[in-house]
Amino acid sequence: MAFVGQTFTQIACGYDNTIAYTLNGDVYACGDNFGQIDSTLQPYSILTKIDTSIIPKPTPTPTPTPTPTPPPSTERDILPATTNPAITTNLAAHVAINPDPAATPRGRLFVMLPGTGAIPRFYRFIVRTGAQRGYHTIGLTYPNDRAVDDLCGSAAPSSCSGDTRREIITGIDTSAVVSVDPANSITGRLRALLTSLHASFPTEGWNQFLRSGEPDWRLITVAGHSQGAGHAGYFAKLHQFDRVSMFAGPGDVGAGGAAWLTLPNITPVDRQYGFGHTGDTLVPRALVTFNWSQIGLSAFGPPVSIDGALPPYANSRQLLTSLPPANAPTVIAPEHSAMVVDAATPLAADGTPVYRPVWIYMAFP
Repeated sequence: MAFVGQTFTQIACGYDNTIAYTLNGDVYACGDNFGQIDSTLQPYSILTKIDTSIIPKPTPTPTPTPTPTPPPSTERDILPATTNPAITTNLAAHVAINPDPAATPRGRLFVMLPGTGAIPRFYRFIVRTGAQRGYHTIGLTYPNDRAVDDLCGSAAPSSCSGDTRREIITGIDTSAVVSVDPANSITGRLRALLTSLHASFPTEGWNQFLRSGEPDWRLITVAGHSQGAGHAGYFAKLHQFDRVSMFAGPGDVGAGGAAWLTLPNITPVDRQYGFGHTGDTLVPRALVTFNWSQIGLSAFGPPVSIDGALPPYANSRQLLTSLPPANAPTVIAPEHSAMVVDAATPLAADGTPVYRPVWIYMAFP
């Protein structure tokens, strides 16, 4: 018989069938067979070698792809000219931080625009807060040497501040009082920085904020202080942002007001927020709340004090504080800076910025 001399290692006996396995890997079967063993065998077969090639092989379980470990959060100072040699003015370092891996990734970018004459390192508290919340965050250097109202002058037409902001933002020649080319504009600098960050740190996800090589504004929250607040507000007239956050601004005046404030909003007004100080002498409460109402923020109720309150502050988009600034004797116009500038932002006993819940409400939900 074919199995004489075989060494069987396993035998499985059932009611109708018996299966036997040999040392060299052959399989033999016998018993009642109506196709369940081998369609080539007779119904009542003796112990017969089976052609195992016809037995379906089980589908192997795929090896699961391990989830990549997020890179650690790293704060970097990056010189603008290293991202694009065509950037030739306002060369103080940008600040960039990838998200804290312990936080839920948000897939959103926060961009902070400094006030007149200020640089990104003055705003590290809010930029770090965003990274701690799972956001990619940037403090961006841009042409901000002179205030927009100083550039335009008190007798300027109502279109001057908007035209000036548009050129600073886009690099398109729309203003007679500034000269900013596309590479040196806010948009050009942000594009170059995101491209450079992705090239240098490809695992950190900076490229998700570029679409066809341009900033994907839908995934970006733009924020600004003072002059930067006005740019953030004007930006909302040009693109749809995830959110827009304005600190101590806009402060545009002009002859008869700033015409751009009432332009249609591309970013829905329910995604725009303002935060000011009742003691601000550079952009007084009456001016900033008037400008916010011109943008449309008053549709969500009157200005609300955040002092002693908790989010969501009656869902208002106009927020005010009267808390004393930090380091008031040594900071110029401390009430103007208190909401977001590190040197003037009041801190809790544990060193946490007092306004952190406000920042989260406005920019990092």
